[in-house]
Amino acid sequence: MIGNIFICLEEQTYKGLIPEELEGSYARKTYDEDGELLNILPTTFEEVGVDNRIKFGSVIEIDVNGIKHYVMEFNASWLQSEVTTLINLGNGLNYPSNTLLTNAEAISLINQYTNDIPE
Repeated sequence: MIGNIFICLEEQTYKGLIPEELEGSYARKTYDEDGELLNILPTTFEEVGVDNRIKFGSVIEIDVNGIKHYVMEFNASWLQSEVTTLINLGNGLNYPSNTLLTNAEAISLINQYTNDIPE
């Protein structure tokens, strides 16, 4: 396990832009030839999953009662409010939509809704 937290995102969130609090760690960026930051690009959670596949592994798609969800791993900071931001994505939603998970909880959820067993 490289990251310290997992999240199960509903499809709308997964296809949507990451919150500003996650941009420093996860947004796509452009740089000039001297390595100076030019732009922080709008970045979706789906793009974060693709960009970090080597570091965290593939995002796992599960079907919960006919609704697509995506389980992905993050390395999120309490000090930079990244964990709080991820927690807030689930406000007002039912489990497992936008729910933070431990490693064991993520494995259990994935096993419950797929035949894929993460290693």
